Amino acid sequence: MDLNKKMELLAELFELGLNEFTKETVLDDLEEWDSLAAISYVVMMDEEFGVIANPADIKEFKTVQDILNTMK
Repeated sequence: MDLNKKMELLAELFELGLNEFTKETVLDDLEEWDSLAAISYVVMMDEEFGVIANPADIKEFKTVQDILNTMK
């Protein structure tokens, strides 16, 4: 999956437009990155990538790039 599609998935997850965040965006700066978004991330990873996300890894996410790194 290419970067644009991954960013579109994250825009949907964050409920933001693609122009409202970048790979370098710090998750703590996004009001939209909360416990509900983390749960949605787990579901998205299962549905889109067939991967069961590890909750411990989610706690370590600092930037959007950290999320992108898991989307393989």
